[in-house]
Amino acid sequence: MADMGSGGANRIELESQILCASLRQSWALSDVEGMITVARQLYQLFPDLMPPLKADGGVRANNLYDYLGIGSDAIQSTVIAAYLRAVKKFARGTNVRDHREDYFRCLNAGYILRKPRLRLSHDLVVVRQLLLDKKAIPEDGTIDFIVPVREPEPVQMLKTQPLVPTLPTLVELLRQAQIIGSAEVQALTNQMNLAPEIPVQELVLSAGYVTDLELKSLQLAEYLLAQGKITIAQFAVAMYDERTQGIRMAESLQIRGWLETQVRSYGDEAK
Repeated sequence: MADMGSGGANRIELESQILCASLRQSWALSDVEGMITVARQLYQLFPDLMPPLKADGGVRANNLYDYLGIGSDAIQSTVIAAYLRAVKKFARGTNVRDHREDYFRCLNAGYILRKPRLRLSHDLVVVRQLLLDKKAIPEDGTIDFIVPVREPEPVQMLKTQPLVPTLPTLVELLRQAQIIGSAEVQALTNQMNLAPEIPVQELVLSAGYVTDLELKSLQLAEYLLAQGKITIAQFAVAMYDERTQGIRMAESLQIRGWLETQVRSYGDEAK
């Protein structure tokens, strides 16, 4: 999910903006049916933003809007203004050392609610908790209406688009490098099904799974694998080096003796 203030809006970004606004308005109005309907649609687009409910219930989701004194339907500029006011209040009239936990909660609320992707994840988790409290959804946290059944049936998770048998190479490389997991794969699959005209690399960047430089390394890996110059296992190790040690993937492959040194740049080979 791209930053809502960035340019180059695409179909998925526009749809997510509309759905986010609808979810927050339904939340503010305590519209249970509206919350369930919109949350289901958002979950289909972004299943990676709402982790499964823990079997033991875990820690209750906190409504971070309360820490900033604003409503869930506040626009982004209002969120930022409320955060700055809260921080200034601590800086001017409160001894931070004596109220460290409150201060850190404020900082955490501001950081999460100012980031569109983190804010949506927060909203989905808190709305799910609210719906559970109202007994409006099943106890397993499935975002769906409770309907009576004549016979006992196993509770089924929310139906999303099934994973395609063959993933795009870029998505498969992300999975092999353990940069994304099954939830992120499902999210990308659903988004590709919804908007096949959007290049997969744009979806990956919009989600923030990798940086521009890391994407170039992944594209180079596609080329090298197709040419039989490296193996998946070698790629995974070299990509791990890039993400943890700052050594570019191609350089790591060369240092380890897995790639000839004439591969000089990321763009040249990929082209």
